[in-house]
Amino acid sequence: MAMLHGRKTGCGLLVVALILTGCDDGRMTGSDGSVPPGTDGGGPPPGTDGGGPPPGTDAGPPPPMSALVDPDCTDGMFTEALPDPTADLSDLEAAYTGSDPRAFIEAVLGRRYSTGRELVVNGNSPGIGDCVELFLSDPSTPTSVYEELSTIVHECGHFYDLSEGGADAVYVINDSPLRLSCSGGDTVARGGSTYERSRIRNDEYQSLNASDFYADIYLDGNPDDSMFDGGDQGFDSLLEETVQYVNSLASSYAFTNELNTGGASSQRDGILTFLWYVERYLHMARLTFPSAYDHILNGDAGCWRNAILTVWGRAWLYLETTRGMGHLGINDAMLEGLVMDAELLGEIQRLRDAAGCPAP
Repeated sequence: MAMLHGRKTGCGLLVVALILTGCDDGRMTGSDGSVPPGTDGGGPPPGTDGGGPPPGTDAGPPPPMSALVDPDCTDGMFTEALPDPTADLSDLEAAYTGSDPRAFIEAVLGRRYSTGRELVVNGNSPGIGDCVELFLSDPSTPTSVYEELSTIVHECGHFYDLSEGGADAVYVINDSPLRLSCSGGDTVARGGSTYERSRIRNDEYQSLNASDFYADIYLDGNPDDSMFDGGDQGFDSLLEETVQYVNSLASSYAFTNELNTGGASSQRDGILTFLWYVERYLHMARLTFPSAYDHILNGDAGCWRNAILTVWGRAWLYLETTRGMGHLGINDAMLEGLVMDAELLGEIQRLRDAAGCPAP
């Protein structure tokens, strides 16, 4: 039986209201690589290879950690307690009737992934709504709830960050507690110092991933017309999505045993795609939008530079933890290859250099 992770309904209207982004739709395939009836796909179409090896196949040796993070810099020094996929939930499952899914979600996350619990607890914002009510489509059983937890935590994270922010962008990283707040991250047209994230869709890298359904959601619209689209937002929103896709993967890892029933979801694909977008945004900024690049690299007392390296390090912590878990990736091997492009990795190294990290 195929499993659906990260489903949501009616998100387009909600996202416009929140001035956030499109739907983070945890795409999946069945155990045979096909797309189950009634879903919108996003993984490899039936009978194709989707640009990468089928889930669970050997994609070759992983890159060394030295190619991913710098142990002497912010990204490589990042650490946090990992979720506990083995924590017993049997008593909570036995008592669950479907009548109070929020309480159940908070309880199971409290045992498995405490940061996820904090995001859910604080994702009930006046004027925005209750993230659980808005994004949980099937509260009937513990299994149905687990299948949607990556989306719930992701969206509650948006709600929490949005409610905590104002003129500045706020990113709740974990419940250690670690949170980051940086200014001027939106576009110049919207009062900030960066440029529209949708512009990277026209760079030389986009064609390397012909199956990039995330681009249709997050890099949409024409930044030069008068109509607002999610893609018209600046770097602050691009990093916000990256933060929440780490939470999506962390949530799925926390419930990996419950979710590993023969299907495959795009949890690793999501965060790898956004690491690729961040690299490409920095690349275009450096070459084409120098004032935006200077703000990200050196402005706001180095806040954006530090935020990127922090999120980069956290992302690789979970990508390494979930490496080889075929049910959490579809095209993740191919996407990792895109992220590992030497020129794009050079953009991350420039951040480390600007931060004064010792040369590797």
